[in-house]
Amino acid sequence: MSSTSQRPPADFAETTDSSGAKARPGRVLPAAERGAWVATASFPPLTSNVARARRMTGTALASWGVTHLTDSAELVVSELVTNAIRYGRGAVSMTLAINQSTLHISVADYGHGVPQLRTAGEEDSNGRGLAIVQALCARWAVTTRLSGKTVNCWLDVRPGELHEPHEPDESQGDTSQ
Repeated sequence: MSSTSQRPPADFAETTDSSGAKARPGRVLPAAERGAWVATASFPPLTSNVARARRMTGTALASWGVTHLTDSAELVVSELVTNAIRYGRGAVSMTLAINQSTLHISVADYGHGVPQLRTAGEEDSNGRGLAIVQALCARWAVTTRLSGKTVNCWLDVRPGELHEPHEPDESQGDTSQ
Protein backbone atom coordinates (compact mmCIF):
# COMPACT_ATOMS: atom_id res chain seq x y z
CA MET A 1 0.00 0.00 0.00
CA SER A 2 1.44 3.35 -0.96
CA SER A 3 1.51 6.32 1.35
CA THR A 4 0.05 9.57 0.08
CA SER A 5 -0.04 13.01 1.57
CA GLN A 6 -3.47 14.25 2.67
CA ARG A 7 -2.60 17.93 2.50
CA PRO A 8 -3.81 20.07 -0.38
CA PRO A 9 -1.52 20.91 -3.31
CA ALA A 10 0.86 23.83 -2.81
CA ASP A 11 -1.03 26.10 -5.17
CA PHE A 12 -4.32 25.38 -3.37
CA ALA A 13 -3.08 26.57 0.04
CA GLU A 14 -1.72 29.78 -1.46
CA THR A 15 -4.82 30.63 -3.50
CA THR A 16 -6.64 33.72 -2.29
CA ASP A 17 -9.54 35.75 -3.61
CA SER A 18 -9.59 39.53 -4.07
CA SER A 19 -10.23 40.02 -0.35
CA GLY A 20 -7.09 38.05 0.56
CA ALA A 21 -9.09 35.11 1.98
CA LYS A 22 -7.63 31.67 1.39
CA ALA A 23 -9.44 29.30 -0.99
CA ARG A 24 -11.93 26.97 0.64
CA PRO A 25 -12.50 23.25 0.05
CA GLY A 26 -15.52 22.51 -2.11
CA ARG A 27 -14.63 25.16 -4.67
CA VAL A 28 -13.29 24.62 -8.19
CA LEU A 29 -10.84 21.73 -8.23
CA PRO A 30 -8.06 21.00 -10.69
CA ALA A 31 -8.99 18.30 -13.19
CA ALA A 32 -6.62 15.64 -11.89
CA GLU A 33 -7.99 16.07 -8.37
CA ARG A 34 -11.58 16.06 -9.53
CA GLY A 35 -11.61 12.37 -10.51
CA ALA A 36 -15.19 11.74 -11.57
CA TRP A 37 -17.97 13.93 -10.20
CA VAL A 38 -21.68 13.31 -10.55
CA ALA A 39 -24.80 15.43 -10.13
CA THR A 40 -28.22 13.81 -10.44
CA ALA A 41 -31.84 14.86 -10.15
CA SER A 42 -35.29 13.39 -10.71
CA PHE A 43 -38.34 15.55 -11.23
CA PRO A 44 -41.94 15.43 -12.45
CA PRO A 45 -42.51 15.90 -16.19
CA LEU A 46 -43.38 19.61 -16.02
CA THR A 47 -42.10 22.10 -18.60
CA SER A 48 -40.94 24.41 -15.79
CA ASN A 49 -38.35 21.74 -14.91
CA VAL A 50 -36.49 22.31 -18.18
CA ALA A 51 -35.22 25.64 -16.81
CA ARG A 52 -34.36 23.98 -13.49
CA ALA A 53 -32.35 21.30 -15.30
CA ARG A 54 -30.43 24.00 -17.18
CA ARG A 55 -29.68 25.86 -13.93
CA MET A 56 -28.50 22.64 -12.28
CA THR A 57 -26.21 22.03 -15.25
CA GLY A 58 -24.71 25.52 -15.08
CA THR A 59 -24.20 25.27 -11.33
CA ALA A 60 -22.53 21.85 -11.54
CA LEU A 61 -20.21 22.88 -14.38
CA ALA A 62 -19.21 26.06 -12.56
CA SER A 63 -18.35 24.10 -9.41
CA TRP A 64 -16.37 21.60 -11.48
CA GLY A 65 -14.37 24.37 -13.17
CA VAL A 66 -15.52 23.69 -16.74
CA THR A 67 -17.62 26.75 -17.47
CA HIS A 68 -16.47 26.67 -21.11
CA LEU A 69 -18.91 23.73 -21.53
CA THR A 70 -21.90 25.54 -20.04
CA ASP A 71 -23.56 26.89 -23.19
CA SER A 72 -23.35 23.58 -25.06
CA ALA A 73 -24.29 21.45 -22.04
CA GLU A 74 -27.27 23.64 -21.12
CA LEU A 75 -28.56 23.48 -24.70
CA VAL A 76 -28.18 19.69 -24.82
CA VAL A 77 -29.87 19.30 -21.43
CA SER A 78 -32.70 21.59 -22.53
CA GLU A 79 -33.32 19.52 -25.67
CA LEU A 80 -33.14 16.14 -23.94
CA VAL A 81 -35.29 17.10 -20.97
CA THR A 82 -37.86 18.77 -23.24
CA ASN A 83 -38.05 15.58 -25.33
CA ALA A 84 -38.40 13.41 -22.21
CA ILE A 85 -41.25 15.60 -20.95
CA ARG A 86 -42.97 15.92 -24.34
CA TYR A 87 -42.62 12.37 -25.67
CA GLY A 88 -41.76 10.23 -22.65
CA ARG A 89 -43.78 9.12 -19.64
CA GLY A 90 -43.43 9.59 -15.92
CA ALA A 91 -40.67 11.18 -13.91
CA VAL A 92 -37.56 12.43 -15.68
CA SER A 93 -34.09 11.69 -14.31
CA MET A 94 -30.98 13.58 -15.31
CA THR A 95 -27.38 12.72 -14.51
CA LEU A 96 -24.28 14.78 -15.25
CA ALA A 97 -20.97 12.99 -14.78
CA ILE A 98 -17.57 14.45 -15.52
CA ASN A 99 -14.07 13.11 -15.56
CA GLN A 100 -10.91 14.64 -16.94
CA SER A 101 -11.87 14.07 -20.57
CA THR A 102 -15.67 13.81 -20.89
CA LEU A 103 -18.92 15.30 -19.66
CA HIS A 104 -21.59 12.57 -19.79
CA ILE A 105 -25.19 13.81 -19.89
CA SER A 106 -27.91 11.23 -19.32
CA VAL A 107 -31.69 11.84 -19.38
CA ALA A 108 -34.11 9.01 -18.61
CA ASP A 109 -37.89 8.64 -18.65
CA TYR A 110 -40.42 5.80 -18.56
CA GLY A 111 -41.59 6.10 -22.17
CA HIS A 112 -40.85 3.37 -24.68
CA GLY A 113 -40.63 5.47 -27.85
CA VAL A 114 -37.06 5.71 -29.10
CA PRO A 115 -36.01 9.19 -30.24
CA GLN A 116 -35.23 9.42 -33.94
CA LEU A 117 -32.98 11.94 -35.65
CA ARG A 118 -34.98 13.67 -38.36
CA THR A 119 -34.66 16.55 -40.74
CA ALA A 120 -36.98 19.42 -39.89
CA GLY A 121 -38.46 21.45 -42.70
CA GLU A 122 -37.81 25.17 -42.93
CA GLU A 123 -41.32 25.94 -41.67
CA ASP A 124 -41.36 23.30 -38.91
CA SER A 125 -41.44 24.70 -35.39
CA ASN A 126 -39.84 21.59 -33.86
CA GLY A 127 -37.85 18.52 -34.85
CA ARG A 128 -34.34 19.94 -34.49
CA GLY A 129 -33.51 18.79 -30.96
CA LEU A 130 -31.55 15.64 -31.74
CA ALA A 131 -29.79 17.36 -34.65
CA ILE A 132 -28.59 19.97 -32.14
CA VAL A 133 -27.47 17.22 -29.75
CA GLN A 134 -25.62 15.45 -32.58
CA ALA A 135 -23.92 18.69 -33.65
CA LEU A 136 -22.71 19.55 -30.14
CA CYS A 137 -21.76 16.16 -28.76
CA ALA A 138 -18.89 13.85 -29.57
CA ARG A 139 -21.44 11.03 -29.64
CA TRP A 140 -24.91 10.13 -28.41
CA ALA A 141 -26.88 6.92 -27.92
CA VAL A 142 -30.21 5.63 -26.66
CA THR A 143 -30.44 2.77 -24.19
CA THR A 144 -33.80 1.04 -23.90
CA ARG A 145 -34.84 -0.61 -20.65
CA LEU A 146 -37.87 -2.64 -19.62
CA SER A 147 -39.16 0.44 -17.86
CA GLY A 148 -38.26 3.15 -20.37
CA LYS A 149 -35.21 4.63 -22.04
CA THR A 150 -32.13 6.72 -21.37
CA VAL A 151 -30.61 9.14 -23.85
CA ASN A 152 -26.86 9.49 -23.27
CA CYS A 153 -24.49 11.97 -24.83
CA TRP A 154 -20.88 12.93 -24.30
CA LEU A 155 -19.20 16.30 -24.62
CA ASP A 156 -15.43 16.38 -24.85
CA VAL A 157 -13.67 18.35 -22.15
CA ARG A 158 -10.83 20.23 -23.82
CA PRO A 159 -7.75 19.28 -21.80
CA GLY A 160 -5.96 22.55 -22.55
CA GLU A 161 -8.60 24.47 -20.62
CA LEU A 162 -8.46 22.40 -17.44
CA HIS A 163 -6.46 23.54 -14.43
CA GLU A 164 -3.85 20.91 -13.78
CA PRO A 165 -2.48 20.61 -10.23
CA HIS A 166 1.11 21.41 -9.37
CA GLU A 167 3.14 18.28 -8.76
CA PRO A 168 6.10 18.82 -6.41
CA ASP A 169 9.45 17.82 -7.83
CA GLU A 170 10.44 14.66 -5.95
CA SER A 171 14.17 15.45 -6.20
CA GLN A 172 13.77 18.79 -4.38
CA GLY A 173 11.39 17.60 -1.67
CA ASP A 174 7.85 18.76 -0.97
CA THR A 175 7.73 22.45 -0.03
CA SER A 176 3.94 22.76 0.08
CA GLN A 177 3.55 23.24 3.82
